[in-house]
Amino acid sequence: MKPPQSLAGYIRQHLKELEERLEVGVRQEVIVAELETHGYKTTLKGFRNFLYRARIRAAQKTVAASAKPASQKEQKYAPSVAQKPDQKKQEVPSNPLTKKAGFEFKGTNSVDENDFI
Repeated sequence: MKPPQSLAGYIRQHLKELEERLEVGVRQEVIVAELETHGYKTTLKGFRNFLYRARIRAAQKTVAASAKPASQKEQKYAPSVAQKPDQKKQEVPSNPLTKKAGFEFKGTNSVDENDFI
């Protein structure tokens, strides 16, 4: 019997449960065997690939969720750079102790004949 959703969808849906089981020491091979009992045929490498992609997707969702616009209360009390357009960015002074990497090649024009042996 064919499962109602794809293996990738199943892993994304049950990612939290899978992570908890992996955290307590359940082997990935055991999870792959359990997936087969649910009707999902995969290899250990395939499972690891789907798990990797699900983790990335979940991380992207949490980053997107944290980038939500601030509430009205936060906007009211938070200092805003956009409200002060006349304020210029302060330039960071250059560090006199740093040198460029490598050397400056000046060519043979700067060589004096007296420098030859």
